[in-house]
Amino acid sequence: MSQDTNTGRRRMDQAAGLLVRTTEALLRASDETELLEQICRIGAEAGHCLCWIGYAGEGPERPVTIMARAGQSADYLDGLTVSWNDDPSGQGPTGIAIRNGQPYVVADTLTDPNFAPWRDKAERFGFRSGVALPVGEGDERIGALMYYATRPNMFDAQVVGMLMGVARNLSHGIAALRMRGRHQHVARELAESEQRYRSLVELAPDAIVVHGHGTILFANQAAIHAFGASSRSRLTGRLVLDLVHPESRDDALERLEAPPPGHILNHYRLLRLDGTPFEAEVLACSISFKGLPARLLVVRDISERTRVQETLMQTAKLATLGEMAAGLVHELSQPLNIIRLAAEGAMMLIERDKASQEFQTQQFALIAEQCERTAEIIDDIRIFSRRDTAPIQVFDAALAVRSAVEVLEGQFRPDGITVDLDLPTGPLPVSGRRIQLEQVMMNLLNNAHHALRDSKDAMPSDWTGKIAVRATRQDDSVQIVIDDNGPGIPDSMKPHLFEPFFTTKEAGRGTGLGLSVSHGLVVAMKGDLALGESPQGASFVITLPLDLHAAGPTPLPSLSPGRAPSAVSADAHILVVDDEATAAQTLARYLRELGYRVSIAGTGIEAWKLFSEDPADVVITDLRMPAGNGEQLVEKLRDYDPLLPIVIVTGHLGATERVAANLEDDRCAVLKKPVALGQLGELVTVFLRPPV
Repeated sequence: MSQDTNTGRRRMDQAAGLLVRTTEALLRASDETELLEQICRIGAEAGHCLCWIGYAGEGPERPVTIMARAGQSADYLDGLTVSWNDDPSGQGPTGIAIRNGQPYVVADTLTDPNFAPWRDKAERFGFRSGVALPVGEGDERIGALMYYATRPNMFDAQVVGMLMGVARNLSHGIAALRMRGRHQHVARELAESEQRYRSLVELAPDAIVVHGHGTILFANQAAIHAFGASSRSRLTGRLVLDLVHPESRDDALERLEAPPPGHILNHYRLLRLDGTPFEAEVLACSISFKGLPARLLVVRDISERTRVQETLMQTAKLATLGEMAAGLVHELSQPLNIIRLAAEGAMMLIERDKASQEFQTQQFALIAEQCERTAEIIDDIRIFSRRDTAPIQVFDAALAVRSAVEVLEGQFRPDGITVDLDLPTGPLPVSGRRIQLEQVMMNLLNNAHHALRDSKDAMPSDWTGKIAVRATRQDDSVQIVIDDNGPGIPDSMKPHLFEPFFTTKEAGRGTGLGLSVSHGLVVAMKGDLALGESPQGASFVITLPLDLHAAGPTPLPSLSPGRAPSAVSADAHILVVDDEATAAQTLARYLRELGYRVSIAGTGIEAWKLFSEDPADVVITDLRMPAGNGEQLVEKLRDYDPLLPIVIVTGHLGATERVAANLEDDRCAVLKKPVALGQLGELVTVFLRPPV
């Protein structure tokens, strides 16, 4: 057997013995510092002239701190500067191993270019080769473990593989010791907490409940009062989920099965023992109760606060709507003026027999186009016309931003203010209520508009007001920025901007609720509204978490308004229900022209009678009607035939979203008035088309 083979075998035996001894040390370790020192001593006793362990530090310099060392060349480390930064002191084996997470072998200190800054000192201390091994995995790198030898080429692949086992075991050992230390610390805190919590909770004004695995173990007097318990109806022994309203039960069950760490504050809808619901904030944390793990819940009834907040929100909406009124009247008068001019001009030429077929088609197309423009403006007024009770859904934040800009942009033009809108091409899905985000956007845009308009006289003659709105995706969040080039906000006012009733406007203009309510709405969506940095003017930044897992609403089939479709079947029977006779007759005339058989009813009761005598293939109904409204009719029709195609046509503000949320699916569509006949006709065609 050759000398090289014997040498290689000795090195392998040495590394294997080192691995065994360090593993034994890890199993016996109870202190991190002692463990590091013992690992280095074992390395020195195994024949290495130097073994040391360095921890990776934070900060711009990224220093490597020597934690332990051993060996005849240990003094080599005195005064040594090592980092894991991308600078000359971080280009050695230690820095490279920490940065890359891979071992770095110095085959010969005299020839390795990365070892040049330390070569002379290493030669004085008598070592020629070495290896640096990362300690920790991924982003959790703790530092590095280094071995040095007096001869070159002492760390081949097999030896490095053995030593990597030492480094990995050391990583797990350090993690285990730290975890054990945290556990012991928490255990001490929980023990102390258990000793004193009773004296605190019994006097607390908030309801406090302790449960173990979902069963109530303890309730203070405030909890007994809050949930309406008594000596006959006790809280202890009941299931926590019995006190949770069905609307919040899924979320509560998820947290019950997998309690998150730390103190978690959530909003829930709860139930008293008599079944009365109430809104509550629930602060939850883990404790030890009678020696067993449990969860402590602090419950605060916020029903009154919720009602006050809703009132404030509605007040802010109405205040904003009042400020927008003049602009909205102007926006609506424009398309209405075009409609009237086109209609009266066409009638005059028709009476004089001067209107060609092409001219009439153009005028009617213009009227239809302006009706669509009017409908869009009316649709946007929904944001401020009603209380928002829509359920929390996933929606596209970019569409909400665009909608808010479009409804206000026309009001900026008379004041010479331009809006620069920059939105991404893809969707920005967030969870919440779209109307509330639009309300926030419109409030911020209105504030920018007022600031620019009021400061115009103090600006240079060539100055023009500008508002920039951009939405971008930032990792797992959405960032919406609204900038203007106005006078900005004085530093003295910035700390108070989001306080209720604080306003920078003169008396009689503004309630001081806009920014406060806006901040509350964004926070309720688990986001943040803050004042941004801007060299000129004011800047506000909305940050919202992306929701990439929940599915958004299923869109209706793609329709083309204005194109008259052909009837699928001439035998198809359509029932039109509308208390406005002119609208019903016009719609019926259009459908008959397409070849359908059409019946007309003016009330829900009349419609149900006609349907009972002659069932229709498709029902088109209004919502608000005397003698049986549309919602009652739809419920009866669904009970009769769950697959019956239904088209709901409504102009009632607020009802559109409510009905859409409850009824809209692939067999029921909700359209807002004014409706394009071509769009409605194509939707009927889609509903009557046989399934593929």
